[in-house]
Parts: sequence; C-alpha cells; structure tokens
Amino acid sequence: MRPEGHDALRNSSNDASFSYEIKQYFSKYPNSKARQCCRELGLDYSKYGGRARKIKHDMMRWKRSIVTVTSGHERPLNPLTSIHRLELRFKERVPASFVVLLEEKARQRRISGEWYRSLNRNRQLEYFDENVSVRVYPKSGTCRILPRRHMTFEDVRVHVEDVFAKALPTKALLSESFRRMRDGLQVVSRHRSFPVGPITPFKVNFYKPSLGLDILADGSHPEHLEVRETWPTWIPGLFELQRKNSMAVSEFAAQIATHLNVMRGIELAANRLNETIRRFQQLVGGESERERDARSYPSRTA
Repeated sequence: MRPEGHDALRNSSNDASFSYEIKQYFSKYPNSKARQCCRELGLDYSKYGGRARKIKHDMMRWKRSIVTVTSGHERPLNPLTSIHRLELRFKERVPASFVVLLEEKARQRRISGEWYRSLNRNRQLEYFDENVSVRVYPKSGTCRILPRRHMTFEDVRVHVEDVFAKALPTKALLSESFRRMRDGLQVVSRHRSFPVGPITPFKVNFYKPSLGLDILADGSHPEHLEVRETWPTWIPGLFELQRKNSMAVSEFAAQIATHLNVMRGIELAANRLNETIRRFQQLVGGESERERDARSYPSRTA
C-alpha cells in the first residue's frame, strides 16, 4: 500500500507511486545514478530518468539545508537562514538641539567616518563607517541605526555613542537628554530570509499584532521566504514596566545605602560621646580625690 501525501511529486507522465519508489531508493542509496535507479526498479529510463534526476536533486538540496553547523571536515556551511537587516532606534526622538548641532557638523558629500547630509528628498543626516550606519531625520527626530557587522548590543551602544561624540560637544554628551536618548536604544526590527526554492508571492500578517511577524515572499529575494520581525505592541509596555521597576529598585538601594551611612555616622558620634563622657568622668573623679586630700592634709599636720 502506497502512503498518501505524495501528490506534489506527480506530473502528467509519472505516477505518484513510482515517484515514491524512486524517492525511497535514493533515500537508501543517495549516491546512485538515475539510470541505475531505473534499472533496479524496473522502470523505463527514457520515461522516468528525468523524474529520477529531479527527485535526487531535490533530496540532495533538502539534506544540505538541514545541516546546521559544519560538515564532516569542520568546514563552515552556508546558513539556512540569513539575518541581513537588523535595525535599532532610540525610544525617544533626537532632541532638536542635537539635530541643529549635527547639521552644523554635516558635510555636503558622503564621507566615511563623517556626518553628512543626504541629497535625497528627506535631506536626512547620515553617518557610516565599518561598524554602523546612522540616519537622523531632522523633521521627525527619528534615528535609525543599522549595524554593518555582527556585534553584541553593548558593542552597538558604544559605537553609537562614538558616532554622536564626533558631532556633539562634551556638554551635550553629559546632559540628561543624551543619557535618556542613549538608554532608550533598542532593537525594533530584524529581517530573516530562508532559501526555499521557487515560491508563489504571498504575505501573511496574521501574527503581526501578537508576535510582530510578517511572513512573505514578495520577489525582493527570489526563491526565499522572508520573515520581518518587529516588536509586538505589548512589548514596549512590558519594557517600560521593567525599566520603572529597575529604577525603583535602584532608588531603594540608594536610599538603603544612605541610611546605612547615617547609621554609621550615628555610631561614630555615639562612640565619640562615650569617649568624652569617660574622659569627663575621669577628670571629675581626679579633682574629687585632690579635694579630699586637701581637706584631710591640715588634720594630719595638726
């Protein structure tokens, strides 16, 4: 009895049952040739040879795709998925005063390692080097940050600070506005692509509200399934709650440290007071003994 579910292998000239037998043969003997496969299965090579070659090709491609890390000789393989557009943004818009300072430093032509003004319609302020690309839109204050190589989040944060340090004065870098802007840096989207072969264009945004996922194949990456990952609507609220909790814990720890310092000061003052009282008691006791000696001295001499 032939298993069901192999209609995808059927075409006008080949029966699905023969396609299943060919697939089973190449699963057992993956290095065999199409002619040998047809001979072993008793199939006419002139009729089924092309189908056998196609099935073997698809199976080899599928097996290569599920290898995860390395081959038998520890050589890196091409990844099944590609993350090629990671985008970060500040939670708050770039302050208008910062935008003015960036415009003053911006050049009129594109230079690596320098701020410059784009020639397109938006006239955004841009910066790029071997680490990051930064785009600041003057009207909206939006800042888009695109890493140009794989790095950790903290590395990206450091490079972003260096980028703004090339245009902003020290006073601006030490301001509360810049600190809030820097602390609000977060990943907002990521684009993955999966090689799947020829695919009919489509788009599924069912998971956009809950998971922040757009699944599509729009032809921009031929023969690839694309997944756009963004923050779901409930994630920023959760992060804001965690941020407030962290701030509350930090303030509480600072208050506890202040109270401990006050208690140490009270202890030190109490110790000094005890020492003063002890010395005063010794002084008063010594004078009392001298007075008694003075009163008793005439009676002895008499």
